[in-house]
Amino acid sequence: MILVTGSGLLGSEVIEVLGSDQGGVTGTYNSRPKEGMVRLDVTDRDNTLRTIARLRPDAIVHTAAMTNVDYCEEHREEALAANALGTKNIADAALKINSKVVYVSTDYVFDGSRGMYREDDAVNPLSFYAYTKLLGEYYVKDVPGHVIARTSVVYGNARQNFVSWVRDSLRGGTAVKIFTDQYASPTLAMDCAGAIGALIKNNAAGIYHTAGGERISRYDFARKIASFYGLDDSLIEPVTAGDMRQKARRPMDSSLDVGKISTHHKMLSVMEGLRKMEEVM
Repeated sequence: MILVTGSGLLGSEVIEVLGSDQGGVTGTYNSRPKEGMVRLDVTDRDNTLRTIARLRPDAIVHTAAMTNVDYCEEHREEALAANALGTKNIADAALKINSKVVYVSTDYVFDGSRGMYREDDAVNPLSFYAYTKLLGEYYVKDVPGHVIARTSVVYGNARQNFVSWVRDSLRGGTAVKIFTDQYASPTLAMDCAGAIGALIKNNAAGIYHTAGGERISRYDFARKIASFYGLDDSLIEPVTAGDMRQKARRPMDSSLDVGKISTHHKMLSVMEGLRKMEEVM
């Protein structure tokens, strides 16, 4: 049995993809009950240890996290508890029952000074969010056969995300300001879930960049979204990161090299991801 922590944008896709491909998948929720899922607050150490000992999953895919970068910057104890110590609780629980752990991490562990980062490149988080996610990576490394799956700008059909925000804003005639100087590797949640499934199926271990197969600026990404949906891209206003005041620092180019994961799963480009997203709506 595979246990998936979290039922957000990525977690829900992992549950769907792994459930259809491999079967025997159980999801968890924290504050929003969902039918067929188990309640799990990863910040509650005793309960996490008990719940995982009772379920005895063969693998745990840990997607649950606090991902609002600016919120984490201002609520550091909460972010540390959720992203770092919560991951330690998962890792310790997995060790007790000899379970494999797949930990979903982030491109933000890099400082963005050059982009197209490989798995063995030096990390240097700029924000507290990124720092807590990196701590999670260190805790997971204690688990034999662990996988660390780093992703970037995840989008999909569940919950609001960059694609749905841009699309819905433009459809409503609302202008949006988008950075021209921030680069990433936008990732379809379903595609990332497929990559995670392939890693589990092939019994892979180590760090993998499970991100989109294209380096692109936020601005050009928004323009591709407009083009794909036939919307007015004149409503997309180009700005630079220096024009906007954000509480937490972001890397300027956190794009990820996905060559390593390609031996198990081919990651989609932006347009391929948007087409796939619409196919399953």
